Amino acid sequence: MTSILVIDDEETIRKSFCRLLRSHGYDVREAENGEQGLKAYQSSPADVVLLDVFMPVKDGIETLNALLLHDPKVRVIAMTGGGIYRNSNILETTMCLGACKILYKPITVQDMKSAIEEALAMTR
Repeated sequence: MTSILVIDDEETIRKSFCRLLRSHGYDVREAENGEQGLKAYQSSPADVVLLDVFMPVKDGIETLNALLLHDPKVRVIAMTGGGIYRNSNILETTMCLGACKILYKPITVQDMKSAIEEALAMTR
């Protein structure tokens, strides 16, 4: 079974992503910030990590870098609603740093499933 780690500080979004992914047959774990997410991945790697970019404690960029240091083959899908940074190139920057896909919130079910399948098909 494909395992997904959802790292997002917004509880409502994180929980809804987890419910949705479980309903589609994925084994899902969650973390509310980058620090917890990194620890969760280090203790039990996931096939794909859904990573919010803007979070307290350890933001998505720091978390992405730490995940890649720990496991250069990690498959990360970076995501954000953007807020005031909506028109910035932050998600494109995550691709340059090593994310394999990017998603802008709100995310449709089809977009999420497609991004996960594309990430799983990538070899790192």
